[in-house]
Amino acid sequence: MTEPTFIPESERELIAVYPDDAHAQQARTALLDVGVQPEEIHLSEEGDIVAALRAEMSDEMTRSLVAPHAGVVYPPGSARGFTIIGLVGAVIGIAAAFPLALIDFGSTYWVRWLVWAVVGVGFGFAVGVVAGPAGGAPRPGELSPAARGTVLRVERDAQGLRRILESFEPLRLDEISHGGDPIDNIYTSMPTDTAEVAKDIAANVQGDDYNPER
Repeated sequence: MTEPTFIPESERELIAVYPDDAHAQQARTALLDVGVQPEEIHLSEEGDIVAALRAEMSDEMTRSLVAPHAGVVYPPGSARGFTIIGLVGAVIGIAAAFPLALIDFGSTYWVRWLVWAVVGVGFGFAVGVVAGPAGGAPRPGELSPAARGTVLRVERDAQGLRRILESFEPLRLDEISHGGDPIDNIYTSMPTDTAEVAKDIAANVQGDDYNPER
């Protein structure tokens, strides 16, 4: 995204995506109550939907895990899935090394434990590489916020307006330029704490998104 500090506040706008028209209308009413002019507020205009999609995709790229030397590009959800499942697998591998080290194939117990621990960690991260990205990725039928919600754009950017827009539970809130170019993400409803991400991964693993009867 464009570095926000390089763009004057007077050249920024706010674009929010709400789960439905009711939330968007409530936000619009609140903006009017604080003095924003009606012509400065736009609802569900085609160009704004495109700008919201661009902001979302730009934010996705910014927060993606990119490792060019390994030929890996993981979007945020997949990166979190890889990290969580890989770490869990590694911990299980280290724990399994204790009983496996009892198998006497030479050397001392702790040397054997170290060998098994290295194998277990490698196995755990291998599972993370295979299962993690898919477990943390959006489901095949899941639309992006801008595609399923109601887009509201305000031709201003100020802290007070941000607080108003956030108070009506948007799916996303982004800064854009007057031309619709993404500047920065302010808020996203995507879970970020480990517990919520782990719940999403568990639900995804148990789901069957590819059932032909659905």
